This record gives sequence, structure tokens and C-alpha cells, in this order.
Amino acid sequence: MSELIVAHRYAKSLLDLAIEKKVVEDVYRDMVSFQETCQNSKELVLAFKSPIIKHGTKMTILSKLFKDKFHAVSYSIFEIITRKNREQFLPAIAKQFIELYTSYNGIQKADVVTSSALTEEQRNQVIAIVKEYSGKDVQLHESIDESLIGGFILRVGDKQVDDSIRRKLNDLKVSFAS
Repeated sequence: MSELIVAHRYAKSLLDLAIEKKVVEDVYRDMVSFQETCQNSKELVLAFKSPIIKHGTKMTILSKLFKDKFHAVSYSIFEIITRKNREQFLPAIAKQFIELYTSYNGIQKADVVTSSALTEEQRNQVIAIVKEYSGKDVQLHESIDESLIGGFILRVGDKQVDDSIRRKLNDLKVSFAS
């Protein structure tokens, strides 16, 4: 079974439990914190994936790092996953939970890449366009790539709009080569 399918099933169960216990926001904060920890510590992720490290040791690591900081519902997923010897899926479960949370709360994630920082007016225009497209509140992630020269690349879900000068120059180059 693929990692995505396994992660989605556990994340969905965790979201359902969090909704039932009325602790969705707490669990969301914990999963964001866990995901950030995994992104900042590749060693931790490698330890989860290692067949050499015993499951009890992995549970001890999780306990020392998160038991006192995380809500009991959040921490319970670590215990369940470790008992089932599936620790390697924990980072993917956190990521899936965050995606399910945004969907549950009617939030549309969007990524915009520009050659320079957006002004407040430009940011509001992008948010308005995405909101009109999706009908949801927008969580915008901005990044800068100076190689775009100008313009932007906007990603919403599985859709992408590339209106960068770099792409236009590449298109022009291809048309001249034909």
C-alpha cells in the first residue's frame, strides 16, 4: 500500500477523533509543530525509517520529544503507529492531516512565486482571484525566484498558471527554433 494512502487513512481517523473530542485546533497546531520538527531534523525522519532502530526506542524518542508538549489526542497517533510498526509514515500523516484540516475549514492553499516581493495590493489581488476561483478562504504562501525575471507562477491545488517572463522567453525561443 502506498505511503499516501496509509497516511491519508490515519490522518482522516485522527481528524475524525479530533472533531469528536473538540480539539481540532490543538491537534492541528501539534501536527504543524511535528511537521516543522521533521523538516528541521532529517535525522529524526531517518530514525523513523530505520529498520535497525527498535520500535521501543522510536517510541522513547517520540515520548521524550512530544509527550509533554502535545495534546493527548495528537500523541495517541504516535503510540498507535509505533505499535503497528509504521513509524516511517508519521511525517506523511502529519502532512495529510494539515491538508485535511485546511479542507475541513474551507481554506484553499495557494502558492505564488514572483521575481520580487509582492506589494500589499498585489497580494490582495492574488488572494481575491484565488478566492473567486475556489470559493474558499485563501492561505497564500509567497516565495521569490529572481530567475523568473518578471511576472508570476500561481499554483492552486493541481492547477498552475505560469505568467512569468522566463516562460514567455522560452516559448518565444521554441517558436523561433521551429
